[in-house]
Amino acid sequence: RLRGLATMVRWVEDDQIAKHVLADLSAELDAERSARTSEPHVSELLYCLTRSFYQRRRPLPPTPNESMIFLLGMRLEDVLLRPHKQHASGLTEGILWEADWLDVGGELGELKSTRLSAKKGGDELPQTWVKQVLSYMYVTEKVEAVLVVLHLMGNYAPPFPLLKAWRMYATVKEVRDNWIWMQRRKEVFEQ
Repeated sequence: RLRGLATMVRWVEDDQIAKHVLADLSAELDAERSARTSEPHVSELLYCLTRSFYQRRRPLPPTPNESMIFLLGMRLEDVLLRPHKQHASGLTEGILWEADWLDVGGELGELKSTRLSAKKGGDELPQTWVKQVLSYMYVTEKVEAVLVVLHLMGNYAPPFPLLKAWRMYATVKEVRDNWIWMQRRKEVFEQ
């Protein structure tokens, strides 16, 4: 009987194996970071410029938490976007960019995973995401995009993943003003 078999099984946590697997994940993240060129990436210009600058000049190894979060996002992107993955990337006015997808119909899209509650509305999404998508609108000459958000904990009642999609509309002025802001950040970053 299987019920009796379960009492013979012993579990022993092995921190060394966990550390080894995490080291492999961190090496993958390091390879991703070292592949960057000298031009700043949109994502580097959205967050703390000082941190982005030092990550370029004197990179610190990623913390275990950074590795896990970054790689979880990468792998979710691989799985969730596989059916419509037409990667779009380039260099525009000295800034590197990579949109998650540009489908056959030309629709621009970005995927994010987050622990933010799914109860939040579109107006409550992080401004860095908005600025990132506006940047992609500029480089692809669009004023509409899709943001797909995988809320890893759903609405926390109970905490089950929930996928939401938001259609973002912007004016040409909003797109252009955001790009001017990005250019200013680029100038500061390069000084």
